[in-house]
Amino acid sequence: MAGTMKNVFMMIFAGEFIIGILGNGFIILVNCIDWIRSWKFFLIDFILTCLAISRIFLLCIIMLGIGLDIICKEIWYNDNQLITFEVLWTGCNYFCTICTVCLSVFYFLKIANSSNPIFFWLKRRIHRLLLIIVLGAVFYFCLSLLLKDIVFKNMIKTKVNTESNVTLNFTARKYDLLTSHIFLNMLFVIPFAVSLASFVLLIHSLWNHTRRMKGIDSGDLITEAHVRSMKFMISFLLFFFIYYLSNIIIYFAYVVLDSLVAKIFANILVFSYPSGHPFLLILWTCKLKQASLYVLRKLKWCMNLRKPAYIKHT
Repeated sequence: MAGTMKNVFMMIFAGEFIIGILGNGFIILVNCIDWIRSWKFFLIDFILTCLAISRIFLLCIIMLGIGLDIICKEIWYNDNQLITFEVLWTGCNYFCTICTVCLSVFYFLKIANSSNPIFFWLKRRIHRLLLIIVLGAVFYFCLSLLLKDIVFKNMIKTKVNTESNVTLNFTARKYDLLTSHIFLNMLFVIPFAVSLASFVLLIHSLWNHTRRMKGIDSGDLITEAHVRSMKFMISFLLFFFIYYLSNIIIYFAYVVLDSLVAKIFANILVFSYPSGHPFLLILWTCKLKQASLYVLRKLKWCMNLRKPAYIKHT
């Protein structure tokens, strides 16, 4: 029964992994083809491409962790291998998160309207602002690695002090893993807060714009742009919250509960962010949506071409 559950486990995540690779790969392919044709790479395309690349790496790290847990559980008891995996996971996570924060800030500054001089100052220096965000993220990442190093040294010290008592050693290790992971996940509060602030300010901008346009029946492209950006930010904040909540659930499932059903549920939630969100970006980005519709029409045309030949053959 356990073997069957593990096979189902791997099939589910292999499917989610492939879907995520296809969605993110499509974004990269469309932007690269457009860049080759026009030799112009806009800032929004660059951010989306970096975001898609980071999510592909994140998917690979998540899938690697799941595979190692099924094939070789002993890896989590090897300190060097555990530290290497945690560093890779943290790096992919940070890069992915920062790209999404840059996208949120970009949408806010490009679409929002305000008479505030600080807003205009930031809008004129959007490239510098995004560069500062990235540099701040690099510093934040180094701080995270330093904290991880302290946490793991403490874990190794605890392991040495309790190695004579197997039960105490196992319990102490579980406690250290859980508390360190929850603490380190708290470092993502700042990127989440920046995106949330961008979302709230965008709502405020939409409210001001709607109040100014009251009584005008003509089509309003600015309102449409506001709504489209808000859809992106709502979806991101929802997926972001689910993703980091699921990361905490995963550590409870693996370290505390050690339940296969809990692991499956937690990992399904983890995959939803890097696998599902790219398709919403494709749906709400005009260029990507047009490219996806073109691909679907081509696939439908190819399928229609093959149908008569199949019928004639049968």
